[in-house]
Amino acid sequence: MSAEARAGAADNRSRVGQWLAGELPHGGRLPQKRELAVALRRLLLLLKSEESAETPPTQLEMAKRLGTNPPSLSRFAKTDPRVPGAGFIRNLHAAARADSGQDVDITLDALQTLRVRAEAERDGRCANCGELGKRIDSLNQRLSEPCPACATHQQERIAYEQGQKEDAARIAELRGEVTALKAAARERSTVEAGLQARLATLQATRAPLPVPRRRVDRQRSEKERAAARQLANQADELDRAGNEGFALTILRQGTTELLSPAETALVVVELRQRERDHLADDLIHIYARDQGDLDVMTVAMALYTEGAVDDAGAILQAALR
Repeated sequence: MSAEARAGAADNRSRVGQWLAGELPHGGRLPQKRELAVALRRLLLLLKSEESAETPPTQLEMAKRLGTNPPSLSRFAKTDPRVPGAGFIRNLHAAARADSGQDVDITLDALQTLRVRAEAERDGRCANCGELGKRIDSLNQRLSEPCPACATHQQERIAYEQGQKEDAARIAELRGEVTALKAAARERSTVEAGLQARLATLQATRAPLPVPRRRVDRQRSEKERAAARQLANQADELDRAGNEGFALTILRQGTTELLSPAETALVVVELRQRERDHLADDLIHIYARDQGDLDVMTVAMALYTEGAVDDAGAILQAALR
């Protein structure tokens, strides 16, 4: 390059540097464009010439590098209504970062926001339309996202409804059980009433004992009680020692092979008095199952006479099964 050409280039760079460093005219009715132009000029001042890093590039070099022409570049950096496109903004921001070797004082998103506001201002639209549009998009995105509280409430509602269904099913089941228990109670009352009537009939038709044998019967009654007491005592001791099965065997064999039905009834009474209720219950069921109807009726009569009305009804009811 000749000396004259080098001098012209240096003079051109000097003019470009002065142009970028000069005071920006007042924006007038375009304050948004003026703010954008200020930001663009700060970035343009960071660009370096390809020939020398000590001098700024020419306006032509800037324009070519940023994909535009010198007149448009001049309008972009002034308060002229013309606004650069998004591509120019990206190119300028990237070039300024590359030439400065560090992050610039404005982000690309902020620079694009200034550009959108300047366009809105130029077109007679609201200066904040772009920003408001972004906020609306952000709000729409947030509204489209599932609400954690709503999801939790929905799960709780589903769990509550499921619990209500389970409770209703359980209540219906319990009502059915209550109905069945009431029916069983009515049936038991009917059976017990029939047994009581039969016992009353047997007692009414029972022939009175002859008067001369009254003393003998009392002696026999004492012997019967002694025998019953002895068998109940043996069963009690075995049961308390933990030999319930052996105790039940002694009771079954003793009442069926050794004792009379009347003595068997006294064994049941003795067991109740000794609080061996489980042995008494087992003895009633075994005797009613294994013995004939006459013996069972005799035991029931003796129990009724001893005041054990519940046991009398129980042995008769067991015999009917």
